Amino acid sequence: MNAVSKRILSICLLVALVGAAVWGQAWTLERERDVFASGAVGAYAKENVASLTLARLANGIPVVVRKSDANRILGIKAVLLGHVSNTPLEKAGLESITLTMLSKGSAKYPYAEVQRLMFERSAAIGASVAGFDQTSFDLNVLDTYFDEMFDVWADAFLHPSWNTEEFPRVMNNLRMARQQAENDPFSLTVKMINERFFAGHPYAANWEGAGSSLDTIVLDDVQRYWKDTFTAGRLMIVAVGSFDIPKLLGQLNATFGRMPAAAYARPPVPALAGRVKSDLILQNFPDSEGVAYVRGNFALPSPDHPDYPALVVAFTLLDDVLFEIVRTRNGACYSAWSRVHGFTADYGSIVVYRTSVPGAVKRMIDESIGVLLSGQCLSGRVSASAEGKSGIGGSGEEAPAGVVVPKVQAGGAFVPIAEALPYYKRQFITGFFEGQQTNLQVADEIASSVVYRGDYRSWLLFLDRVNAVTPQDVVRVARQYLRDNPVLWIVLGSQDLLDGVKRDDYLRFTGE
Repeated sequence: MNAVSKRILSICLLVALVGAAVWGQAWTLERERDVFASGAVGAYAKENVASLTLARLANGIPVVVRKSDANRILGIKAVLLGHVSNTPLEKAGLESITLTMLSKGSAKYPYAEVQRLMFERSAAIGASVAGFDQTSFDLNVLDTYFDEMFDVWADAFLHPSWNTEEFPRVMNNLRMARQQAENDPFSLTVKMINERFFAGHPYAANWEGAGSSLDTIVLDDVQRYWKDTFTAGRLMIVAVGSFDIPKLLGQLNATFGRMPAAAYARPPVPALAGRVKSDLILQNFPDSEGVAYVRGNFALPSPDHPDYPALVVAFTLLDDVLFEIVRTRNGACYSAWSRVHGFTADYGSIVVYRTSVPGAVKRMIDESIGVLLSGQCLSGRVSASAEGKSGIGGSGEEAPAGVVVPKVQAGGAFVPIAEALPYYKRQFITGFFEGQQTNLQVADEIASSVVYRGDYRSWLLFLDRVNAVTPQDVVRVARQYLRDNPVLWIVLGSQDLLDGVKRDDYLRFTGE
């Protein structure tokens, strides 16, 4: 390391120690400082914490680097805090549109040149927007081309050209996607229940647009939103790969570090608990071809709540029990699943996908929950691999195209949770590592760790927290959040199917 590099590193580390108070940063970065200082962490955290470096740029933007020599791909993302809470409902989708426009050319690089460089360098520059609480603008590239593509990426974020030819195409693509979703019965089911579930909440401003918002957004809105909200106070940089850290910090200070220092106060995101009332939406969809779609939404505690690890374990167990009872034993649907979505204002959902008996499946759902309440679950010896079961607590919405018929042995046995829990914990660990196969996936883990748990290292502790979950914890959270929690349900299908639905079944727990 030369003298200049040492000087840059020492300045950045000093800046990191000064902390957020100097710049009024909205980011909480080291909430679990005492836990790590005590050394009372598991082997995975001990092994990996030294690979993480926290620094700040001259204007206060925090930078987290995970040094990894596992491959030659370098991933970096400019993370923006807040997302939909910054966006008025009548302009829902504005931030995702703004981020998409960044990749359509910059002051130094016309759009055609950006496309050429990405193709020739096998690089990817683009937006990541599928979440309510954060977005990012990402670069993924081979180390050989990083310096060149870093300049393209940084210029795109800091000096966009606002390509007037591409803007109508971006908007048309979004409108077409929304129209296609409204013509798909399952996508429409999700859209309709979420509109009702999030009414009056910041999450109502969905990143895909809400109401007629996509018809009202013009390029001037995008430019003004970028100028007003893409500020240093909202930003965090996360980089994962075999970086020369002093060099990277120098590059960042010469670009993002020159943004004016700015404080940012994230708009409040109230919890959904207490806002949800048990209710049922019956939606006629004449073209559903003899099947209905059932979904229930309910409030859950946020990812930094002590119950969260037990919740993600309980929902993984419920996922398999649901499929066993609703699909395998009763042949009542194509698939069934449960999700913990993992947002600041967190919520869960239960889905029965393509059922011909919507009037009967609610009792089957409650029967499945009752299995957990009785202290049992599906045996770990039964093979269950429904779509999404490789991970716990995923935050994304379900996509019909990704639904796979699970291969579950008929008549799977229920056993005490204590007997099967080690299997499910191993399943989680496998899914945890499968979700970190690329450097950008690891960067996502780090960013989410900061956004949802207030510490860039917190993701390293999640294995310990899942391993600490007991059978009693599973039963307790199942009772509190699955049996005793208000649920908003929707059944979408043709009228003849809706006629067989008893409203009372959906407004009470029938499992006991």
